[in-house]
Amino acid sequence: MLGRLLARARPVSAAARGGRAWTHSGAAAADGGSVCADEVAKFGQLSREWWSRTGAFKYLHTMNPARVRFIGGILADLGVDPRGSSAVDVGCGGGLAAEALGRLGLRVLGVDAAEASVGVARAHVAEDPMLAERVAYRVATAEQLVREGAVFDLVASLEVVEHVADPARFVESLVRLARPGAPIVVSTINRTPLAYLLDVALPEYVLGSVPRGTHDHAKFVPPSDLQRMLADCGADTLAVNGLVLNPLTSECHLVDRDCGLLRDAGVQANYILAARKRA
Repeated sequence: MLGRLLARARPVSAAARGGRAWTHSGAAAADGGSVCADEVAKFGQLSREWWSRTGAFKYLHTMNPARVRFIGGILADLGVDPRGSSAVDVGCGGGLAAEALGRLGLRVLGVDAAEASVGVARAHVAEDPMLAERVAYRVATAEQLVREGAVFDLVASLEVVEHVADPARFVESLVRLARPGAPIVVSTINRTPLAYLLDVALPEYVLGSVPRGTHDHAKFVPPSDLQRMLADCGADTLAVNGLVLNPLTSECHLVDRDCGLLRDAGVQANYILAARKRA
Protein backbone atom coordinates (compact mmCIF):
# COMPACT_ATOMS: atom_id res chain seq x y z
CA MET A 1 0.00 0.00 0.00
CA LEU A 2 2.74 2.45 0.95
CA GLY A 3 4.53 1.80 -2.32
CA ARG A 4 1.38 2.67 -4.29
CA LEU A 5 0.98 5.86 -2.29
CA LEU A 6 4.57 6.93 -2.86
CA ALA A 7 4.15 6.35 -6.58
CA ARG A 8 1.72 9.28 -6.56
CA ALA A 9 4.46 11.64 -5.39
CA ARG A 10 5.72 12.74 -8.78
CA PRO A 11 6.77 16.20 -9.98
CA VAL A 12 4.07 18.21 -11.72
CA SER A 13 4.21 21.26 -13.92
CA ALA A 14 2.87 24.60 -12.72
CA ALA A 15 -0.01 24.29 -15.16
CA ALA A 16 -0.97 20.91 -13.76
CA ARG A 17 -1.04 21.94 -10.11
CA GLY A 18 -4.45 22.16 -8.55
CA GLY A 19 -6.67 20.96 -5.74
CA ARG A 20 -7.29 17.24 -5.97
CA ALA A 21 -7.85 16.85 -2.26
CA TRP A 22 -11.32 16.43 -0.81
CA THR A 23 -12.59 16.38 -4.44
CA HIS A 24 -12.01 20.13 -4.44
CA SER A 25 -11.86 22.32 -7.49
CA GLY A 26 -9.13 24.58 -6.11
CA ALA A 27 -11.07 27.56 -7.42
CA ALA A 28 -10.27 30.99 -6.08
CA ALA A 29 -12.78 33.01 -4.11
CA ALA A 30 -15.36 35.02 -6.02
CA ASP A 31 -13.49 38.30 -5.40
CA GLY A 32 -10.52 36.98 -7.35
CA GLY A 33 -8.30 36.66 -4.29
CA SER A 34 -5.94 33.82 -3.55
CA VAL A 35 -8.31 32.10 -1.13
CA CYS A 36 -9.52 28.66 -2.17
CA ALA A 37 -13.16 28.39 -1.11
CA ASP A 38 -12.99 24.60 -0.81
CA GLU A 39 -10.01 24.81 1.54
CA VAL A 40 -11.86 27.36 3.69
CA ALA A 41 -14.82 25.00 3.93
CA LYS A 42 -12.55 22.05 4.78
CA PHE A 43 -10.88 23.78 7.71
CA GLY A 44 -14.18 25.23 8.83
CA GLN A 45 -15.48 21.68 9.18
CA LEU A 46 -12.50 20.81 11.39
CA SER A 47 -12.64 23.99 13.49
CA ARG A 48 -13.67 22.26 16.72
CA GLU A 49 -10.40 20.34 16.70
CA TRP A 50 -8.03 23.31 16.65
CA TRP A 51 -7.10 23.11 20.33
CA SER A 52 -7.08 19.32 20.63
CA ARG A 53 -3.53 18.03 20.94
CA THR A 54 -4.65 14.62 19.68
CA GLY A 55 -6.94 15.77 16.86
CA ALA A 56 -6.51 16.76 13.24
CA PHE A 57 -4.07 19.55 14.15
CA LYS A 58 -1.85 17.60 16.53
CA TYR A 59 1.23 18.15 14.37
CA LEU A 60 0.69 21.91 14.35
CA HIS A 61 0.72 21.80 18.16
CA THR A 62 4.00 19.91 17.96
CA MET A 63 5.55 22.38 15.50
CA ASN A 64 4.31 25.55 17.18
CA PRO A 65 7.11 26.02 19.76
CA ALA A 66 9.78 25.64 17.08
CA ARG A 67 7.98 28.00 14.70
CA VAL A 68 7.64 30.68 17.38
CA ARG A 69 11.24 30.18 18.50
CA PHE A 70 12.35 30.78 14.90
CA ILE A 71 10.26 33.96 14.69
CA GLY A 72 11.60 35.22 18.01
CA GLY A 73 15.14 34.66 16.76
CA ILE A 74 14.48 36.59 13.55
CA LEU A 75 13.04 39.52 15.50
CA ALA A 76 16.08 39.52 17.77
CA ASP A 77 18.47 39.41 14.82
CA LEU A 78 16.74 42.43 13.28
CA GLY A 79 16.68 44.32 16.56
CA VAL A 80 12.87 44.35 16.72
CA ASP A 81 11.46 44.54 20.24
CA PRO A 82 8.32 42.37 20.18
CA ARG A 83 6.83 44.28 23.10
CA GLY A 84 4.33 46.61 21.48
CA SER A 85 5.26 45.75 17.89
CA SER A 86 2.42 44.80 15.57
CA ALA A 87 2.01 41.44 13.85
CA VAL A 88 -0.50 39.77 11.58
CA ASP A 89 -1.02 36.01 11.43
CA VAL A 90 -2.56 35.32 8.03
CA GLY A 91 -4.57 32.10 7.97
CA CYS A 92 -4.54 31.97 11.77
CA GLY A 93 -6.95 29.06 12.10
CA GLY A 94 -7.86 28.54 15.73
CA GLY A 95 -5.12 30.87 16.96
CA LEU A 96 -2.28 28.48 17.86
CA ALA A 97 0.47 30.73 16.53
CA ALA A 98 -1.31 34.03 17.20
CA GLU A 99 -1.57 33.31 20.92
CA ALA A 100 2.06 32.21 21.12
CA LEU A 101 3.17 35.39 19.33
CA GLY A 102 1.04 37.42 21.71
CA ARG A 103 2.90 35.87 24.62
CA LEU A 104 6.12 37.27 23.13
CA GLY A 105 4.60 40.71 23.68
CA LEU A 106 3.45 41.36 20.12
CA ARG A 107 0.11 43.00 19.36
CA VAL A 108 -1.34 40.37 17.05
CA LEU A 109 -4.18 40.43 14.55
CA GLY A 110 -5.13 36.95 13.42
CA VAL A 111 -7.15 36.72 10.21
CA ASP A 112 -8.73 33.72 8.57
CA ALA A 113 -11.32 33.24 5.84
CA ALA A 114 -13.02 30.44 7.82
CA GLU A 115 -15.55 32.06 10.14
CA ALA A 116 -15.83 28.93 12.29
CA SER A 117 -12.08 28.89 12.93
CA VAL A 118 -12.08 32.56 13.90
CA GLY A 119 -14.93 31.84 16.33
CA VAL A 120 -12.84 29.13 17.99
CA ALA A 121 -9.82 31.46 18.16
CA ARG A 122 -11.84 34.24 19.79
CA ALA A 123 -13.38 31.91 22.35
CA HIS A 124 -10.01 30.42 23.29
CA VAL A 125 -8.13 33.69 23.74
CA ALA A 126 -11.02 35.02 25.84
CA GLU A 127 -10.04 32.46 28.49
CA ASP A 128 -6.92 34.56 29.14
CA PRO A 129 -8.06 38.20 29.59
CA MET A 130 -4.50 39.59 29.69
CA LEU A 131 -3.57 37.85 26.46
CA ALA A 132 -6.86 38.93 24.89
CA GLU A 133 -5.71 42.53 25.27
CA ARG A 134 -2.91 41.85 22.77
CA VAL A 135 -4.53 39.32 20.41
CA ALA A 136 -7.56 40.01 18.22
CA TYR A 137 -9.17 38.11 15.36
CA ARG A 138 -11.09 38.95 12.19
CA VAL A 139 -12.75 37.02 9.41
CA ALA A 140 -10.68 38.45 6.57
CA THR A 141 -8.10 37.66 3.90
CA ALA A 142 -4.65 39.07 3.24
CA GLU A 143 -5.96 40.80 0.13
CA GLN A 144 -8.68 42.47 2.17
CA LEU A 145 -6.14 43.91 4.60
CA VAL A 146 -4.04 45.16 1.70
CA ARG A 147 -7.04 47.00 0.28
CA GLU A 148 -7.54 48.58 3.69
CA GLY A 149 -3.96 49.83 3.70
CA ALA A 150 -2.92 47.83 6.78
CA VAL A 151 0.81 47.34 7.48
CA PHE A 152 2.60 45.46 10.27
CA ASP A 153 6.00 45.09 11.93
CA LEU A 154 5.80 41.31 11.39
CA VAL A 155 3.84 39.26 8.86
CA ALA A 156 3.46 35.54 9.54
CA SER A 157 1.64 32.87 7.58
CA LEU A 158 2.23 29.36 8.81
CA GLU A 159 1.14 26.21 6.94
CA VAL A 160 -1.15 28.24 4.69
CA VAL A 161 0.46 28.87 1.28
CA GLU A 162 0.09 25.19 0.30
CA HIS A 163 -3.69 25.58 0.65
CA VAL A 164 -4.31 28.71 -1.44
CA ALA A 165 -5.47 28.92 -5.05
CA ASP A 166 -2.80 31.38 -6.20
CA PRO A 167 0.45 31.16 -4.18
CA ALA A 168 2.19 33.99 -6.04
CA ARG A 169 -0.66 36.40 -5.46
CA PHE A 170 -0.92 35.31 -1.84
CA VAL A 171 2.80 35.92 -1.25
CA GLU A 172 2.52 39.32 -2.90
CA SER A 173 -0.20 40.23 -0.40
CA LEU A 174 1.98 39.12 2.50
CA VAL A 175 4.82 41.37 1.34
CA ARG A 176 2.48 44.31 0.86
CA LEU A 177 1.30 43.91 4.47
CA ALA A 178 4.85 44.33 5.81
CA ARG A 179 6.31 47.70 6.63
CA PRO A 180 9.53 48.48 4.75
CA GLY A 181 12.32 46.55 6.50
CA ALA A 182 9.88 44.27 8.33
CA PRO A 183 10.16 40.46 8.34
CA ILE A 184 7.78 38.08 6.59
CA VAL A 185 7.78 34.51 7.94
CA VAL A 186 6.23 31.62 6.01
CA SER A 187 6.24 27.95 6.92
CA THR A 188 5.08 25.28 4.50
CA ILE A 189 6.01 21.93 2.91
CA ASN A 190 8.54 21.16 0.20
CA ARG A 191 7.33 19.25 -2.88
CA THR A 192 9.50 16.12 -2.58
CA PRO A 193 8.88 12.36 -2.31
CA LEU A 194 9.94 12.50 1.35
CA ALA A 195 7.37 15.21 2.03
CA TYR A 196 4.71 13.04 0.43
CA LEU A 197 5.71 10.15 2.67
CA LEU A 198 5.86 12.18 5.90
CA ASP A 199 3.02 14.66 5.35
CA VAL A 200 0.53 12.71 3.23
CA ALA A 201 1.03 8.95 3.00
CA LEU A 202 1.87 8.15 6.63
CA PRO A 203 -0.40 10.57 8.56
CA GLU A 204 -3.38 10.44 6.19
CA TYR A 205 -3.38 6.89 4.80
CA VAL A 206 -1.35 4.71 7.16
CA LEU A 207 -1.68 6.17 10.67
CA GLY A 208 -4.99 7.94 10.14
CA SER A 209 -3.85 10.75 12.43
CA VAL A 210 -4.79 13.44 9.89
CA PRO A 211 -7.99 13.43 7.78
CA ARG A 212 -7.47 12.11 4.27
CA GLY A 213 -7.29 14.93 1.76
CA THR A 214 -5.84 17.48 4.18
CA HIS A 215 -2.83 17.96 1.91
CA ASP A 216 -2.27 17.87 -1.83
CA HIS A 217 1.34 17.07 -2.73
CA ALA A 218 0.95 18.90 -6.03
CA LYS A 219 0.38 22.16 -4.14
CA PHE A 220 3.46 21.90 -1.92
CA VAL A 221 5.95 24.73 -2.44
CA PRO A 222 9.73 24.20 -2.81
CA PRO A 223 11.88 26.72 -0.91
CA SER A 224 13.42 27.99 -4.15
CA ASP A 225 9.94 28.77 -5.53
CA LEU A 226 8.93 30.59 -2.35
CA GLN A 227 12.18 32.59 -2.34
CA ARG A 228 11.62 33.58 -5.95
CA MET A 229 8.04 34.71 -5.26
CA LEU A 230 9.20 36.81 -2.33
CA ALA A 231 12.08 38.34 -4.29
CA ASP A 232 9.77 39.23 -7.16
CA CYS A 233 7.62 41.15 -4.67
CA GLY A 234 10.50 43.00 -3.03
CA ALA A 235 11.52 40.77 -0.10
CA ASP A 236 14.91 39.13 0.37
CA THR A 237 15.32 35.81 2.16
CA LEU A 238 17.11 35.96 5.52
CA ALA A 239 16.97 32.35 6.69
CA VAL A 240 15.50 28.96 5.83
CA ASN A 241 15.33 26.15 8.40
CA GLY A 242 13.84 22.69 8.31
CA LEU A 243 11.12 21.70 10.79
CA VAL A 244 11.79 18.09 11.75
CA LEU A 245 9.23 16.23 13.85
CA ASN A 246 10.29 13.45 16.18
CA PRO A 247 7.27 11.11 16.47
CA LEU A 248 8.78 9.32 19.48
CA THR A 249 9.11 12.44 21.63
CA SER A 250 6.36 14.56 20.02
CA GLU A 251 8.91 17.34 19.57
CA CYS A 252 9.85 19.48 16.60
CA HIS A 253 13.38 20.69 15.96
CA LEU A 254 14.78 23.46 13.79
CA VAL A 255 17.58 22.19 11.54
CA ASP A 256 19.91 23.91 9.11
CA ARG A 257 18.81 24.01 5.50
CA ASP A 258 21.70 21.83 4.37
CA CYS A 259 22.25 19.92 7.63
CA GLY A 260 25.99 20.11 6.91
CA LEU A 261 25.50 17.45 4.24
CA LEU A 262 23.83 18.15 0.92
CA ARG A 263 22.01 21.19 -0.39
CA ASP A 264 18.47 21.36 1.01
CA ALA A 265 18.93 18.12 2.99
CA GLY A 266 17.25 19.71 6.01
CA VAL A 267 14.23 21.09 4.14
CA GLN A 268 13.03 18.01 2.30
CA ALA A 269 9.68 18.14 4.08
CA ASN A 270 8.45 20.89 6.44
CA TYR A 271 10.39 24.15 6.55
CA ILE A 272 10.15 27.75 7.72
CA LEU A 273 11.50 30.78 5.88
CA ALA A 274 12.05 34.39 6.88
CA ALA A 275 12.42 37.25 4.42
CA ARG A 276 12.72 40.99 4.86
CA LYS A 277 10.84 43.57 2.84
CA ARG A 278 13.20 45.95 1.11
CA ALA A 279 13.20 49.44 2.56
